[in-house]
Amino acid sequence: MKFFAILTLFTSLLFTGAFAFVNLNNSPPPNKTLSNGAKLEWTPCWFDIPLLKTVHCAQFHPADKQIPELRMPVVVIKSRPFFRQPSPILYLSGGPGYATGLDPQDMESWWEWVAQQDWHHDLVLFDQRGTGRSEPSLKCPELIAMVRETLSQALTQHELFALAKPRIKQCYTRLRDTGIELSNYTTTASSRDVRDLMELIGGSKKWNLYGISYGTRLALAVIRDHPEKLRSVILDSVYPPEIQELLELPFLYENAFKTLFTGCQADEDCQAAFPDLEESFFNWLTQFRKNPLKLTVTDWISVEDIEVGLTDQNLADVVFFALYDSNNIGKLPAALAAAQQEDYELLIPMIEEYVYISLDPQFSEGTYWSVECHDSDSRVPKEEFTARVAQFPRVKSLVKEAWDTWYCHLWDVGDAGEEFRTPVISDIPTLFLAGTYDPITPPQWTKKVSKRFSHGYFFEFPGVGHGAVDSDECASTIARRFLKNPYQRPHHKCLNELSGPEFVTP
Repeated sequence: MKFFAILTLFTSLLFTGAFAFVNLNNSPPPNKTLSNGAKLEWTPCWFDIPLLKTVHCAQFHPADKQIPELRMPVVVIKSRPFFRQPSPILYLSGGPGYATGLDPQDMESWWEWVAQQDWHHDLVLFDQRGTGRSEPSLKCPELIAMVRETLSQALTQHELFALAKPRIKQCYTRLRDTGIELSNYTTTASSRDVRDLMELIGGSKKWNLYGISYGTRLALAVIRDHPEKLRSVILDSVYPPEIQELLELPFLYENAFKTLFTGCQADEDCQAAFPDLEESFFNWLTQFRKNPLKLTVTDWISVEDIEVGLTDQNLADVVFFALYDSNNIGKLPAALAAAQQEDYELLIPMIEEYVYISLDPQFSEGTYWSVECHDSDSRVPKEEFTARVAQFPRVKSLVKEAWDTWYCHLWDVGDAGEEFRTPVISDIPTLFLAGTYDPITPPQWTKKVSKRFSHGYFFEFPGVGHGAVDSDECASTIARRFLKNPYQRPHHKCLNELSGPEFVTP
């Protein structure tokens, strides 16, 4: 009995000490204000925190006198104390315009993500200007309402733009009339936000950045503007500042489709099952240009049936956006072959995903246009764009009207200038990750940028679309090894086991 009494006392003291330790760590640091006026105010979290997790929440007020009411939510997820590394990780989300996912219903995904990555660093999350829970919001419900109203109509690009144009102008005017200076929603401004946020949370600490998609462009801006704050950087699916979105559109469509069909041809079973898939796909699109199709699918947001009108343009977009998701890549050849025989069962989930992207309630259209139109050279001559389209004749019908329907003609926010669009060169240790099938930030871009970094390490994942870390366990493992020693190229046996997608065949 005496032994059990001692054991009980020891256990009690152990747990009491452990909980005391956790409680001490649950106290956030003092509020802080920088000399430029940027400040961080710690607040109670607006979501439930799992047992034994230490999480701090705050509101970040950037140094922006033209938007005094601007504030952004911040969440700091502390790593386990006995394994914690001194340098935090700051996550930079994509879009531009996508929320980081800080609503109560979204935080569960972050608990799972942190456990899966096991990176041993504190993770700092925040919603960038105009996105998610940040205030003021730059969402354009006027446009989303129009998109929902017209989904059932098989409209051409010009017809759709004619309907969208007054809604875009309405959103622009509404935001400006409320005193929002849209030219302050830029990558350059967000780069300063990142610098100040790192200073407010970490003081003199060195930081690690993890950017995905547009978040990589923001990370590259921080690398150029504020390198003194950085220990290492992970760039996943790179969107370089020198890329001009409009001019690259013809290449992106052609490259996405070519990569899919080349991958199928290189796979013995896929090639045998679908020997003429590439040629038949483009012929199929031509048919829909003349005779659009209407299908009933499920709207993931309202969970109701919704009718969708399908032209060659949005069918091409269904395939393009399906390539983002690595789980779709292996199914696409079979889905396209079946659809050409009027069997849409495999394609319908991808159409539903396309509808969700079109109606995404978390996306901030105003942020997207403000950032993209400021970053890009909005003075692209039509003749230059037309010459670019001519280089890719197979997708000409899909992109030839893009200049006439370019939203930057309507969204005046100024221009970042050529200095911003100069390629970034650095000696900061940086891990570059790319998916072979990524349609929107192809691996060619990532590889090219990596060559300008003296400590840059490039890895391509053959079965992956957009976002390698979230799609491939090997990418996550490589990132973990890189964070341990950024000055050494990470190696792992999983690299030898990588292969392309597993194509579904009859």
